Amino acid sequence: MDEEILARLVTFTEDVVLCIVLNDGRKMITNGKKILAGKIEGELASFILNTSKEFLKDKKVGVMKFKDYDVYFERIDINKFLKTIGGELVKNTITVSDLLKLMDKEDVIIVDTRSPREFKEDTIPGAINIPLFLDEEHALIGKIYKQEGREKAIDVAIDIIEKGLKRILNEAKKLDRDKLIVVFCARGGMRSQTMALILQLLGFKVKRLIGGFKAFKHAKQNL
Repeated sequence: MDEEILARLVTFTEDVVLCIVLNDGRKMITNGKKILAGKIEGELASFILNTSKEFLKDKKVGVMKFKDYDVYFERIDINKFLKTIGGELVKNTITVSDLLKLMDKEDVIIVDTRSPREFKEDTIPGAINIPLFLDEEHALIGKIYKQEGREKAIDVAIDIIEKGLKRILNEAKKLDRDKLIVVFCARGGMRSQTMALILQLLGFKVKRLIGGFKAFKHAKQNL
């Protein structure tokens, strides 16, 4: 499964259907109600959307024909999917209070996945920066989100992640495999989830901070 699909699937909480047009390799993800990802349009998109409802109810895998197209459908059980690529994505999160207890120990590495600009402004003490998006990329995604909506912004984000994967992997190679890695982003969302997945696939022990940096700042203010 390619990085684009992996990056998108880890953000879902309900079962979805992965659809692939076998003639040309185009992909679409849907929950049977709307298109969650993909650039398929027109009658073919409508057919896929309607047909996917059958796979969410009764079927698991199948190939359906629409005009000259052969379309592969597969229902993805999100919980089972996450467990097959690393149960940590379901269970291995960490609270701010638990992180604070670990911060004085030498066997934990804290990774800030936010942009370099955010990292320079403020971060968790002792954290290192492995940004999922660089400053210009983060700004571009934010601009597209405001002007064109969430789905378009996610499409752009996935393209950026794919192109930046080599940079991220080179940074990850410098990490100590014997230490626990705690990753965080602004609110514990897509950026830390995606980075956690990448590090887990590389064999690191990873926990993701619930609530991200926002939760950490809130907790520190109330100590």
